[in-house]
Amino acid sequence: MFYRVPKILVPVMVLFAAHLFSQGRGTITGIVIDKKTERPLIGANVLVINTVLGASTDDNGNFVISNIPPGRYTIAVSMIGYRTERIDTILVRSGEEKRVRVLMEESVIMLDPVVITSSKYLHALGSSHQSVEVVGKLDIIGRQSRTVEGSLLGISGIHFNEENISIRGSSGFSVYNVGSRVLLLVDGVAVLTSDMAAINWNCVPLLDIERIEVVKGAGSALYGSSAMGGTVNIITRRPTKSGTLRLRTVAGVYDRPHYKEWYWTDRLLYYQQLDIGYSRSMGPVDFRTSLSRHVSTGYMENNQEDMWNVSGKLVFRFPDHSTLDLYAAWMKCTRGGFIQWINQNSPFEVPPFNKNDEIHFNTLNLYAQYRMVVSSKLGLRFRISSILSQIGNQLTVYDPGVFRPGEGYGGELQADWMVGSSHFLISGCEFRWDISGSEYFGNHRGYTVSPYLQDEWSILPNLKISLGMRLDHHLLIGEEANSRLSPKIGINYRPSSGTTVRVSSGSGFRAATVFEKYIRADYSGFNIIPNPDLKPEYSWFFDFGLRQIFMKNSHIEFSLFQSDYWNMIEPVINFLGTIQFQNHVRARIRGVECEIESWLWKERIGFKADFTWMDPEDLYHKKTLPYRPKFSCNLQWTVKSGPISLQTEYRYISRIEEVQIHPLDPRVPVKLLFFRLRYLWKNLTLQLVINNALNYHSAQIERRMGEVRNISFGLIAGFGK
Repeated sequence: MFYRVPKILVPVMVLFAAHLFSQGRGTITGIVIDKKTERPLIGANVLVINTVLGASTDDNGNFVISNIPPGRYTIAVSMIGYRTERIDTILVRSGEEKRVRVLMEESVIMLDPVVITSSKYLHALGSSHQSVEVVGKLDIIGRQSRTVEGSLLGISGIHFNEENISIRGSSGFSVYNVGSRVLLLVDGVAVLTSDMAAINWNCVPLLDIERIEVVKGAGSALYGSSAMGGTVNIITRRPTKSGTLRLRTVAGVYDRPHYKEWYWTDRLLYYQQLDIGYSRSMGPVDFRTSLSRHVSTGYMENNQEDMWNVSGKLVFRFPDHSTLDLYAAWMKCTRGGFIQWINQNSPFEVPPFNKNDEIHFNTLNLYAQYRMVVSSKLGLRFRISSILSQIGNQLTVYDPGVFRPGEGYGGELQADWMVGSSHFLISGCEFRWDISGSEYFGNHRGYTVSPYLQDEWSILPNLKISLGMRLDHHLLIGEEANSRLSPKIGINYRPSSGTTVRVSSGSGFRAATVFEKYIRADYSGFNIIPNPDLKPEYSWFFDFGLRQIFMKNSHIEFSLFQSDYWNMIEPVINFLGTIQFQNHVRARIRGVECEIESWLWKERIGFKADFTWMDPEDLYHKKTLPYRPKFSCNLQWTVKSGPISLQTEYRYISRIEEVQIHPLDPRVPVKLLFFRLRYLWKNLTLQLVINNALNYHSAQIERRMGEVRNISFGLIAGFGK
């Protein structure tokens, strides 16, 4: 099937690129090496500016970019952990091979990395018109996170209520993370579940991750529903060409609660995780596979977890420089169902009737992506994907009639076209077909068709305007269709190489899930009733940002933001304990955000600080939106000496002012202290981490205590080139 794709695209090639092939072509080749050690760098990204051409370095640090029309070009070379290098005025003549040598300098700070999520094509972060944060694989390893969401906790403006992610106050709390206003992508492919639009943070093993890109603010103009609060894109690692084996293991123990009266068991409470990954190349085929195993007793009663995660990736490289990526990830997880504590005097224990509660998750994520470079000015991408997810409890998991797997099937065709030297057009169309079923919310089918267009217009070399829009046509079989147009405008101005001013504004929306519209259930004293008249929610956001790089190893970024929401969907509970999802909220969230990072004394001492203040207001009811803190900050210090580094982090989250289920329960701010000690020896990394070092107790979700102090030991090893 996939080998016939180039024949299918022949008409498109003829229409858009016939005149380009009339010219002779040249080639840029080169080698990328570490400036200090003079060793070749593997996997560095090389982009030809103002074209769709690019390449990655092989195991010897070499790269080849062919089919380049005669002219003068600039290339940008980037890699996580190194400063981005640019080589200007490379003259390419017809039939000529131009060879370059690129020296890259290590850096502990990513000042201008290459990103893709904010505009759906590779570009420097400094040229983005939205606020974008990048978490590299070294940051993930350094935090010794056991989950993806744990890797995101150090980003300004991000807040978690258990597994519910909120970017700049976009979301509150919903059971099972239903109706996420943040879209999760894996390599640009949406992976929200079909029935609940929920995020499964364990869908990708941590060893698979190259970096995580977080876009703050509505992204519906490019990605459609659920991107109204922001977008998180997990970029997976590409396979290495030589055989490489990586191993990561983490083992930790939980401390007892701070107060002796809260002790609830004499058992040793622990967690352990093992990740193994292997990759290599066999001729024109590269492959990568990973296995992850996580087991935990939990730190509360009935808080245990048992999870398996397996993934694989194949990359086919064709003679015409096109590529085909095949990816699969399977996850199975069983965990205890801790709903709420038995009482305030026993906050780590559950009521007797909840002691055997279990939650079962199964997901399978598949995609195929074919990329083709038609010419230096035109690139095409075609992908198909599917995500299957199933959730149940100890009573329903063995009865397939209670919860059938949610099935989502998608396809997308995207064209990247450089028009002249000033316009970069991104156009495409996305299709998704969703199937879901349960005795609790019925059987449903629906589809979404979404054409989109974006123009990145370089008015001046340092001034760029982005105009984009997307039309989402959504139909749930048996109901009236909904269509939503999401426009966006962005401006990026770089008065100097180290200064970026950005302004963006646009619309976001989210269609109500079948779970929110049709759920009917009674559980643990709560009665949930359906609302079939639930309407889509939509928003309009504004963001102004200033980013300044100074002293070579430092930067500061400042942002002002405001988001207005209409028909905001929130679960509403009455005094009888009856819950219903309603469009009852007209909301406005405005705030300010600041981040500063600096490395001094030959990059031996590092300091990073960020804070976010916001006013999440329910305009209709004249009160604060529930489960949103008004202020949060992170302070981080790092000291490095040779192979040893010590990091201290302090996290503060202000007291939640509004909750919905138990508003009379006392609430306190969150104050967490972390210590991380790391030692590098050859191909081994040893780490000792203390989480919640002060053993501070808080509950942001009513009657569900946060994690107690725990100490973990980690080992990361790599074998091969």
